[in-house]
Parts: sequence; structure tokens; C-alpha cells
Amino acid sequence: STSRRQRQMCIRDRFTRMITTYSIDYRTQLCEFFSRIIESHKAYISHGELQMGIALDSNELAPNYKEMWLNYLDRQVENPDNILLLYLENGIIIGFVLFGITNDGAKPYGIIFDLSVDPAYRGKRIGQELLQRATESFRDKGIQDCYLESGVNNHSAHQFFEHHGFKQVSDIFRLKL
Repeated sequence: STSRRQRQMCIRDRFTRMITTYSIDYRTQLCEFFSRIIESHKAYISHGELQMGIALDSNELAPNYKEMWLNYLDRQVENPDNILLLYLENGIIIGFVLFGITNDGAKPYGIIFDLSVDPAYRGKRIGQELLQRATESFRDKGIQDCYLESGVNNHSAHQFFEHHGFKQVSDIFRLKL
């Protein structure tokens, strides 16, 4: 007779989890993943979503937000300095990280544009793995600083990033004209 632990290991072995580089084949699936995240967790909205036309306000998505997000996605992946990694389970996206290097400062620096994990998979070190891949990529390229931005009320993300060594360095304000 097999023990409970052996049965659990067999169940886990049926799932194939992997990190892969984005390809256009995942474009629609990634958009649907992002849509589920942002529709159910408006705290995700930060100034980036406002600037890209994805959101109208800090808790209101634009009517055409999927189209706007796909435009943003296409621009980001066209940039050779950016990398988009997908965390897959049996070919289904359960997390992703989009990051790149910017050269408009005193020295080049890394930016994590987006990092998200399906809520059902949080606490399983998927976000940590994705973040680690991004920061290792920066280190390998000699990058010494990495920045990211997060919605003002996205407290769980703030805790996650602080737990992984990030420090808050500013607040962003917006004036609607």
C-alpha cells in the first residue's frame, strides 16, 4: 500500500511546471490571464496602467483595456532590452514577469514592469522564482539597481517586494487636467 505522501507526490508529478520565454503563441492567453488578475484585483492598477490607457482611474479599467494592454504588451516585447517570462503549468499561464533595462539614468538600471501570479498559486514560490530570474538577469548584465512600481493599495505586493529586499523610494502623484 502506498503512503499518503507517495500518493501526493504522484499527483504533483502529473503537473508540468516550467518557466519559458514569451512567444506570440501565448499573446491571447496572456491577455486573458492579465484580465482576470486586474478585473478581480483593481489594487493592481498603478500609474503604468493609467499612462498606457489601460485604466481610467486607480480602480476603473478603460472600456477597451484589453486592446490597450495588448498594444502595451506588443511594444514591450518588441524592445530587445526587455524580457517576458511565463510560468506555465501544463501549458497554462499561472504567472509572468516582464522586465528590462533602461539607459536614461546616470547608469543603466533594471525595471520590473509587471509581475503577477494567479491567486490560486500564490504562496508556492512562483513569484519568488520569477523575481529571481529577473534580478539574476540584471546582475548578469552588471545592473546594480532595479525599480518597480505598484498600485497604492496593492499591499500584498508591497509586502512581497519588501520581503525580497525592495525599499520604497517615492510616491507618485497625478493631476487630471
